[in-house]
Amino acid sequence: MPYSDPKFPVVNPNPSVDDCLSALRFRDWAVLGGISAGAWSYGYIMGRPARMATASTAFAIGITFAGFVVLQDTRARLLGYKENAKEVTSIGMHAIQPNLRLKASQQDPRFPTATGMASESTKPKLDWTRHD
Repeated sequence: MPYSDPKFPVVNPNPSVDDCLSALRFRDWAVLGGISAGAWSYGYIMGRPARMATASTAFAIGITFAGFVVLQDTRARLLGYKENAKEVTSIGMHAIQPNLRLKASQQDPRFPTATGMASESTKPKLDWTRHD
């Protein structure tokens, strides 16, 4: 994931695989099916001596790749790095949102500055009185 601040509202700051799978869109299912079918077709066309074995292997590789692509896209939507209007309406926004205002020193988007999304509950301050 990028180190810059998210451009959209954060739905879940720490999504699990189950959270990502429950937030799949129709486009994600189409990508999953399309990449898998394309990989199987490629394996069938190119696997001359053993077409079905090559096609099945290519399908397994294709569905693994498609799963990674879909999970990465869904995770980016839940974290607020991609457009997530459907997730905000269906799941809701997280209680702690990052400060999305640009600082005066941050005029160039090539040099992002973190605005501090970590709260006290996730990153407590250090207690310097106890050293043991």
